[in-house]
Amino acid sequence: MPDLWDKKYKCPICGSTVTSKRVFSEKVRIKRYESDLKPIYEGINPLLYSVVVCDSCRYSALESDFETPISPILLQDVRKVQDEIRNTESLNFSKERDHKTAIVAYALAVLFYEAKKQTCKVAEMYLRMGWLYRELDDEENENKALAKALSNFETCYLNTYIESDKEPMILFYLAELSRRFQKRDDATKWFSTLVSKYKNSTSFYVKAGKERWQELREK
Repeated sequence: MPDLWDKKYKCPICGSTVTSKRVFSEKVRIKRYESDLKPIYEGINPLLYSVVVCDSCRYSALESDFETPISPILLQDVRKVQDEIRNTESLNFSKERDHKTAIVAYALAVLFYEAKKQTCKVAEMYLRMGWLYRELDDEENENKALAKALSNFETCYLNTYIESDKEPMILFYLAELSRRFQKRDDATKWFSTLVSKYKNSTSFYVKAGKERWQELREK
């Protein structure tokens, strides 16, 4: 059985039919998680295919967001991004992806999420870019991407309405990325907020946050 299948989407900007690879769910096998909950996959890596890119106009977003209509208020900003990237590298995003192609897809998604004023999604894109750079052993670009993820998570948390089901994830990454960048006081503050606010939660992020917080307190 193959690892990938083709899924069709309709681009909300240009109306083109977009084909993007998806990983069969039964082929997704997680061996373990790293300290920042980056999954280590056995076999095919779904992170390579999370972003759908329109090969006609280059509009890009996470698979779950791709077909969501764009507010007319934001459409002009989205079209500005399209004009700016019109002459970018002509990669084919509908075929199997390597890390380079996937990183470009995330970079494109960053531009469009910025245009749509979705700072939390911008942070998530930089986080995943950082993870892909880590898999390439490119520590310099990994740290650059994670630093941008932290900055955008901060902006997101302080300036955006956060749905309760998303807050544990954002608090976890505010804390964990602060810890990675040796910002101990910030890490302690965010882990403490996460653990105290969601002490009865069964969230994966809360469980991991309790463990990291305890590790920090013991040092």
